[in-house]
Parts: sequence; C-alpha cells; structure tokens
Amino acid sequence: MVFPELDRKDGRRTDTMVLALVIGVVWGAVASFAGRWAVEGLAGTYDVRAVVSEWNSKTTEGQNGPHTTYDVLAITEDGRAIEVPTRDAFGLADPVVARLSSMTDRVLSVRGADRVVEAHHPWEKIAAMSLGLAFLVLAAVVLVKVARPGVARKSPPFLAGLAFAAFVVLTPVGFGGTAYREAADPVPNFWELRRDLGGPPPVFARGQTAVSGEAAVRVLDSRSGPPDGAEAWLSGFHVLTLRIEASRLGGTPLELSADAHGEPERVKDCAGAPGAFDGTAGLVCFVVPPGYRPEYLLVGELEREVLLRLR
Repeated sequence: MVFPELDRKDGRRTDTMVLALVIGVVWGAVASFAGRWAVEGLAGTYDVRAVVSEWNSKTTEGQNGPHTTYDVLAITEDGRAIEVPTRDAFGLADPVVARLSSMTDRVLSVRGADRVVEAHHPWEKIAAMSLGLAFLVLAAVVLVKVARPGVARKSPPFLAGLAFAAFVVLTPVGFGGTAYREAADPVPNFWELRRDLGGPPPVFARGQTAVSGEAAVRVLDSRSGPPDGAEAWLSGFHVLTLRIEASRLGGTPLELSADAHGEPERVKDCAGAPGAFDGTAGLVCFVVPPGYRPEYLLVGELEREVLLRLR
C-alpha cells in the first residue's frame, strides 16, 4: 500500500536536510576563508630570508584568453623550501625576504631589492573578503529562517557541512597548507654559466681603478650591512655597501659577481640613505644571498665587461 502523503513528507524532510547541508558547506567555507584571512592579518608575523631556486610558468587557453600560472620556490636561510606567490616579480637566484603569518605559516608578502609583492591584502583579496563577510550575514539570515522549525533535526546536516568545509579550507591537507614545501632545487649558479659563455674578462686588483670603455670606477670602501639612514626594510636583508667614485660612468651597469648562493641585486639609491651614489661618488648597496662572499664588482657588459676584485 502506498501513502502519498508520507512520501511527500519524507521528500520534504530530505530536501530540507540537503539544503541544511549545502548551507553548512557554503557558510563554513566562506567563514573559514574569511576567518583565516582575518587571523593572518591580525596575528603576529615573522620574516625569513630566502633565495629563489625554482621558477616555472604554464600558460593555458581559457574562455577569457591565455592564463598563466606560476610555481616559484625559494630556499630559506635555514635550508627549508618555501613557496613564494610572486608570479614573475622576481627571477631565479634573486634574494628575497618573505613575511609569514606566525599563526598559519602562509606568506603575506615578499620583498626584493626593488619591489614588494603583497600576497595577503591586495585590493582584490580585500574586495573578495568583504563580499564574503556580507555573504556570511545573508547566509546566517537564511539559516535562521530554514532552521526555525525543527532545529534539532536540521542541525546535524548543517554542522556536518560546516565541519567538512572547515576541514577542507583550514587543515594542511586541504586548502590551508603552509608555505613550506618538502624540497626545492638548489640555487642555480649563473656565475659559472656566465663565465663559460663570456670567457675570462680583464681583472683589476683591489684598490685599482677598473676601466670599461670610457667609464672608470674605483671602490674606496666596502662593508656589510645597510648604510645609516636607509629605509627600515633594507635591514631585513643581508647587505653589502660599497663606497665608490667614478668618471664617465653614464649608463654603464654595476653588478656584483654571483656565486653558488645566488645573485646579488642592486638597491636603487641605497633605499634613501644619505650619500647614495650620484653618478660620480657615493654609496652603492646590494642585497646579497645568505652565505654570499663578495669576489668582484662587475663594470660594463658583454665584450666591455671588466672585474674589480673586492677581496
């Protein structure tokens, strides 16, 4: 014997429980994302020095045109691998300082010699989290209306959906993984490759004047650490500061030789330090990788490149 009325009641009960489950999943996902984002912004942070050791990109065609994804890993000062969400802002062997949340070990920002990449609060994330918080309020109103009759019956599927979403979003095995990875490739030694391709350039002894074309450069002094008066962020890096004098330098590039630890990067105007190089004399600053030992100052490029010993 069939009882249509009972079948309809069972169907409505099933639909209600499924709806409560879906609301729990959606509410839990939004609440977990927004909550984690808020905690990361309010909790303490810590900085780690690192050097980019892997840089890969993949471009795929989508409905809105080509889309490029990036996979960038760096080796930290203590030898751990860390994922840095910087897209193409930094290149292989670049030294960086990553700021991580002390609560979640996720990267909040990454700074290099000439730029900083915000991974936590760029405008698009602020907009997304604001919409998410508004959606939470709306979902809460709907939940109250749905759960008002028969709360005890509807709360288990809602709580199950909430717990499932929170598990996926917050746990390290889900979307909540930290920035640390098991391993990364060693930092490439571009100095060896450069020497293989370019051959041995002229070398000037320490204290001499290096001449490249019409440009002439002499290093008067070198020391570790940022110069006095530089912006505070520079102190987060290992820094080598040179005091130089030059003539007819023009656009002739100045670089430090790389090594197996990575490639130093020049800091524009020594991050605002008084006495920065003005084209004829002053301070030139480089952020250098952990463990780096300076060997040469490179003056010029290609067939005009010369080396000036620093040690």
